[in-house]
Amino acid sequence: MPKKWSTQTELGKLFGLTARQIGTHLSELGLKDGSGATEKALAGGLAAERTLKDGTPFFVWHGEQVPVLLREKGLTPAEPGAPARTGKTAVAVDEPPRPTDGYDKVIATDGSALGNPGPTGWAWVDQTTGETGSGGLPHGTNNIGELLALREGLRHAGPDGALLVRADSQYVINIATKWAKGWRRRGWRKGDGKVPENLELVKEILELLEARRGRTDFEWVRGHTGDVHNERADELAVAAAKAATTGGAPVGASSTAASSTSEPSGGVASAGATAAGGPDAVVPDTEEPVTLW
Repeated sequence: MPKKWSTQTELGKLFGLTARQIGTHLSELGLKDGSGATEKALAGGLAAERTLKDGTPFFVWHGEQVPVLLREKGLTPAEPGAPARTGKTAVAVDEPPRPTDGYDKVIATDGSALGNPGPTGWAWVDQTTGETGSGGLPHGTNNIGELLALREGLRHAGPDGALLVRADSQYVINIATKWAKGWRRRGWRKGDGKVPENLELVKEILELLEARRGRTDFEWVRGHTGDVHNERADELAVAAAKAATTGGAPVGASSTAASSTSEPSGGVASAGATAAGGPDAVVPDTEEPVTLW
């Protein structure tokens, strides 16, 4: 008899996919937004929130109904013992590549948590110079990895010059461009009165953004669609998370590597703009790149 609730990793094993790949399918079903479950999933009993001993929230998925939805979507259960299918397929982007001529630096960021929660890695890739930075910690979440990647990418970029940050986490983009300022106005409380998760990281990121003298824009990139810099950041973050399980990836680890240059695509949000919908608004995870304003 199937378990009442399954983690994303367990769902991935059922279909021979990684947790991140399953997450993409859950998002396409409208059950997942960023690293959390949607109101639709929670209200329908398809997802439930759980909390680790350290207070870190995470979500589990209905062990019977969600696999049925995934099968109806076209996924095929894996043979017992089969390894996860990790191949990445590029998809067409409806909009042409966005020129990067107006930016002094373009940085791709990504985070990863093995098992989410679990060993966590972060990484940034400087598309302008080819430099990279990555690191990890023994325990965390995808959200923590994404926030660390942004914080370290901003530190690398410095306060001057026009900067474009490219990320596949709408959670991080929303925090940087909308939510953090709203939370601060309410005394660091969300709309429901709760204290925001990962608050110290959020505060550090807001300080770095407000200290910048140059323009700062954010672009959402759909993950695992063949974008060379997003894929590189993902690879580095996953490697750092794996190394963190053995203590081999200090949080501040970094390296410099050659990197081919490609132009980003999709919608761009400005950190200095004011968005409609308030600081707790949710940006839908759609098939096309999202323009946040």
